[in-house]
Amino acid sequence: MKKLVFLLLWAAALMEGSMVKSLPYDSSASVECLVEPMEPHYGGGVIVNPDFNAGLRGWSAFGYGSVAEGASVATGNRYAVAGNRTRPYHSVSQKVYLQNDTHYTLSAWLQVSHGVAADVWAVVKTADDFIHVGGAVAKPGCWSMLKGGFTAANAGRAEIYFESNATVDIWVDSVSLKPFSKEEWAAHRTESTRAVRRKMVRLQAKDSGGNPLQGAEVSVENVRSSFPLGAAMSREILTNPGYQQWFTSRFTVTTFENEMKWYSTEPAPGREDYTVPDAMLALAKQHGIGVRGHNVFWDDPKQQPRWVQSLPYPDLLAAASRRIRSFVSRYAGQVIAWDVVNENLHYSFFERQFGWDASTAFYAAARLLDAGSALMFMNDYNTLEQPGDMAAAPGRYVDRLRQIIASYPENGAGMAIGLEGHFTTPNIPYMRAALDSLAQIGHPSLNTSVSQSVTVDLGSGNHFFIQA
Repeated sequence: MKKLVFLLLWAAALMEGSMVKSLPYDSSASVECLVEPMEPHYGGGVIVNPDFNAGLRGWSAFGYGSVAEGASVATGNRYAVAGNRTRPYHSVSQKVYLQNDTHYTLSAWLQVSHGVAADVWAVVKTADDFIHVGGAVAKPGCWSMLKGGFTAANAGRAEIYFESNATVDIWVDSVSLKPFSKEEWAAHRTESTRAVRRKMVRLQAKDSGGNPLQGAEVSVENVRSSFPLGAAMSREILTNPGYQQWFTSRFTVTTFENEMKWYSTEPAPGREDYTVPDAMLALAKQHGIGVRGHNVFWDDPKQQPRWVQSLPYPDLLAAASRRIRSFVSRYAGQVIAWDVVNENLHYSFFERQFGWDASTAFYAAARLLDAGSALMFMNDYNTLEQPGDMAAAPGRYVDRLRQIIASYPENGAGMAIGLEGHFTTPNIPYMRAALDSLAQIGHPSLNTSVSQSVTVDLGSGNHFFIQA
């Protein structure tokens, strides 16, 4: 009898849970380091004791470190302290049960006990894998938010823990893990689309005299989408009519694959050739397709023109000056955006040659040469694709963007976020979490007037001169 009652109660609980309307997705995030952490999203979701108000109930040490309770002297806020850490994975953890084919969004607030900032990842350990689901730069003295996510391919037991590239104590608070079924996730998307992308339109059919027609049949044909959907374009489009028709009927923006890059337009010193990108730009204009200027410079040493890689400092400075002046001036007012320094989070070719603020100076010079409405993009990879790549984590991206703006305030006008997308299997919840974090920047546009020439300091006594 007791067994029957238990089964009936269990079934009732399942039915009740299936009828509960899904919580809306929480898009809030923070890229600031706060004195105290915010409350956990979704009340912690499936996490037990997410804010540590019940001490360490539900939590344990992962690895051979120790876990203790901590509390703020000022507010009494309680958190977990992962100490005695001699390995990256020594931290605090909690066991959970994952549902099959389910999206999970995860968030936590992190701090390190002392010293300098440290990279901290959230990791989900399953029966057969270790899944990196997000990362943050944790700092001493304030709390940083980690927001990430993953999709559970299989149901089963799992354990959430945190890793760090430093062995300092990690403080953890306000942890949340919220599951969403694919249907719930799709419902969120549909609701957002309806709110943002739909409009009410009133149509009235009239005759040649301007009088309303009663009972007229109206058909509507979508001729061209106004939504900015784009794709890369290669030089083969110039000689392939089928490629042209396919591309121009679908896309409203484009980035040329390699044709505008330095090694393509100046294969030998002083021998510039813009024939191909000129023709591709003319084709795009003919069909109303916006073109992004990709790219002025590429910070990867391996992607420089061969003749550039071994240039001594004076010759490299002259070559770089010629490149940005020639390229940006040629297409100023014709492109909608510039990737000024490509992949600046992962590489530092020009910083090593000219000084720590070389890239920020390039942005200032590009804005001088194209003072119109073109956006100036940071452009890098793995901010969306790889939660485990801390070089490109949303927090690192934001820090670098702010550095570019702070060094030369004129860079603040028209700066924009560029994200490459080299995907294998996209991690949809993580992508959404990363975009949530990047959306928090909201830096103001700066109204600045720039003279017709500017000298920008590259650090270490180096200067980069542009004459418009």
